[in-house]
Amino acid sequence: MKPTTPTSASRRQFLKTTAVGAGALAAPAILRAQNKVSGTVYVESWGGSYADAVRDYILEPFKKEFGVDYKHTFFGNNSEQLAKLKTGNSRVDMTFLSDSFILRGAQAKALQPLDLGAIPNYGRMYDKFQKPTYDPGPDVYSVAYFYGDTAIAYNEDMLKSAPDSWEAMWDPQFKGRVVAYGSGSGPVYLGALATGQNINDIKDLDIVEKRLNELKPNLLKWWSSGAECTELFATGEAFVGNFWRGRVNNLRKEGHPIQYVQPKEGTSGWVDTMAIPTTAENKAAAAALINFALEPEVQKNFVLNGISYAPTNGEVKLSQEEEARLGASNEILSRITFVDPEYNLKNIDKWTEIANRVKA
Repeated sequence: MKPTTPTSASRRQFLKTTAVGAGALAAPAILRAQNKVSGTVYVESWGGSYADAVRDYILEPFKKEFGVDYKHTFFGNNSEQLAKLKTGNSRVDMTFLSDSFILRGAQAKALQPLDLGAIPNYGRMYDKFQKPTYDPGPDVYSVAYFYGDTAIAYNEDMLKSAPDSWEAMWDPQFKGRVVAYGSGSGPVYLGALATGQNINDIKDLDIVEKRLNELKPNLLKWWSSGAECTELFATGEAFVGNFWRGRVNNLRKEGHPIQYVQPKEGTSGWVDTMAIPTTAENKAAAAALINFALEPEVQKNFVLNGISYAPTNGEVKLSQEEEARLGASNEILSRITFVDPEYNLKNIDKWTEIANRVKA
């Protein structure tokens, strides 16, 4: 039975009722994969702490379980990796990519359709991540691994109470202390959410631009990288802004008084995925690796100990505190609108013009 998105209250009961059956299905799948895979699997991911998490919580356990060695290399961003996959000049058996780049990779024939028979754990994901908008169909080209949203980060020493609306970024008391994501479609998504519009069906771009211009007096900076925004909060320069949960969790681990909250208007979401390039040479090992990464305990270790984002497997058992920290509750998931990349690509030129004007 495919997992639906259970309510927060029913999630633990859902896990209890599915754990035995899912385990019975998964164990033979692992045995079949062990009989088929051999050699070395070539994996590419983002570098830094992301790469450390992939190595420690996926690749090393996979090597121990399957006896398959790995080569792990890194890339700087999605565009760089997709360009590399399009040329097909280097060995890559499995790669990580963000959602919209799956659509582009499939359209460019840089990614191959997945054999879901070799990835039975695909059916254990929440329904929302099976056949998503960024995977063009009718074939499946990716497996969602974790997700997050862009919500409000704030310095709890500087705000008397937690903000519940995007309007906090426009509050005059934060003049010169607001940071906002300025890359790509970021400004337009912020303006759409702040004016009560669906980011995948924006009806009034004029009001979006007007609202973004009204933000200027409060702006400290349009940020473009996670490291940049992290520094602005860590130094105390930024009081409030839109940011990513995992980065805020890291700031809190380091002792900074930064909190994270999803506003009532909702948030824009993103998904990181796993895919197999068309030119992959060890496709069997790549599929086995993806299936292994989706095992509940493997994914749980990855999100809890490696990176602080939410798992896509509905059978990952988390405490209420862990759900809240990772943004993995059904309540949070229900208020995330995941970007439709086709809609984005169709509108990106005029959105870029708006972004350039409001950032000038």
